[in-house]
Amino acid sequence: MNCRRCGEILNANANFCWSCGAPQHDATSPETVAVPVVAVAEVLHPGAASGPVGEHGDVLVVASGPAAGARFELMKAFTTVGRHENSDLLLDDVSVSRHHAIFTRTASGRITVRDLNSLNGTYVNGARVEETTLHGADEVQIGKYKLVFWEATR
Repeated sequence: MNCRRCGEILNANANFCWSCGAPQHDATSPETVAVPVVAVAEVLHPGAASGPVGEHGDVLVVASGPAAGARFELMKAFTTVGRHENSDLLLDDVSVSRHHAIFTRTASGRITVRDLNSLNGTYVNGARVEETTLHGADEVQIGKYKLVFWEATR
């Protein structure tokens, strides 16, 4: 199967393109659910004209889970995620492995997420991933937590 937008080769059951993030489902299907689109600035800073603010600007916002609404700025070269008390991003739930995933800032400034052989896996836009580069508004699921990645304007 090829991506409808960029032509990238995808798994047969992919819901989103791993390369460009485009949805791969039929938008006219009765199963399609409409989701209102909200600008990044409105979600993170109501009334602001720009995206996330911070040293690097790349932010994870917890969309669902016990810490819904929490923001985590990805400032370091490596940000560890898991249930272990020494994790940079501690997600305290049994659905999260002790050492679940790691977010990495590449030399070009992009953010990648890599699963660390977790039991329940790491998902980006509904597809299980081993490692992938994140794009603005990507949804990362780790256990029962759903995190939305907002990238800084480059």
